[in-house]
Amino acid sequence: MKQMDRRLLILMRLREETPVRASDLAQDCECSVRTVYRDIDALCQAGVPVASMPGEGYRLVPGYHLPPIAFAAEEAVQILLGIDLALGLGTMAQRDAARSAAAKVDAVLLPETREAVARLRERIRASPQIAGELSPHLPLLQEAVVGDRVVRLRYHSYEPDRVTKRDVEAHLLVFYSGDWHLIGYCRLREDVRDFRAGRIESARLLDETFVRRKIDDGYDPGDMEIEVRIWIDERAARWAREDLAFGFVSEEPADGGFVFTFRVRDVPRLLPWIFSRGAAARVLSPPELVQRLREEAKALVGRYLDA
Repeated sequence: MKQMDRRLLILMRLREETPVRASDLAQDCECSVRTVYRDIDALCQAGVPVASMPGEGYRLVPGYHLPPIAFAAEEAVQILLGIDLALGLGTMAQRDAARSAAAKVDAVLLPETREAVARLRERIRASPQIAGELSPHLPLLQEAVVGDRVVRLRYHSYEPDRVTKRDVEAHLLVFYSGDWHLIGYCRLREDVRDFRAGRIESARLLDETFVRRKIDDGYDPGDMEIEVRIWIDERAARWAREDLAFGFVSEEPADGGFVFTFRVRDVPRLLPWIFSRGAAARVLSPPELVQRLREEAKALVGRYLDA
């Protein structure tokens, strides 16, 4: 990180209400604590009133106000592209907040920067899409995640095709594969699970909080027990890469095509992706998935023979 960028980041952190330790600043800036001390000394010499709180850290002297932030055109465009994503993927309240944020960014732009941003925005856009309708339960799920609350769900699972009641410790909301997903600890399954928001039939907050567990965003290759290997014809491999199924790990060339390796908790998740590749795909392993595809293919042929 460049010296100017590092000192600006330190200055932004010092604006926080609670004191910031030098070790935390060093971690944020990816530098040594000694470098942080030098940067803070340089800020003081430049007239920035930094207060040292023994045993607590550093902060700006109360009442000191920084001048408005000056965004470069490229920085403003990146922020506004992120706001575009929020507009496309959020609830009505979140969209209102996103519009308000966009207005605040625009308000601090210099006139010449605003013109440059307008030109870039005409040529660079983000148009996110949700598969289907936005889940009406998203605000409640967000409240559960923020407040470390347990939420009771009626969830329609893909495989097996049935509805079950789940009490879930809500840890994360993640957007991927065209929908929001709640990542949480399912007390029914006694394990971390991924709940697609569009499959939640009902949701209710319980009057219970939980101690957060150490989990990631729902995908840890080491946690996915089943390895699936699928050969894809060379001509179809390019299109397969554009729409990779969840759990993709790697690919390698083989026999006029490529072998795509996935790691998943349950193989039925991959069935729609495999069938969408048509005859250009051939499952190599595991054997139970090969057998499942034989049965599905036989049923599919039978449906059309009887038509």
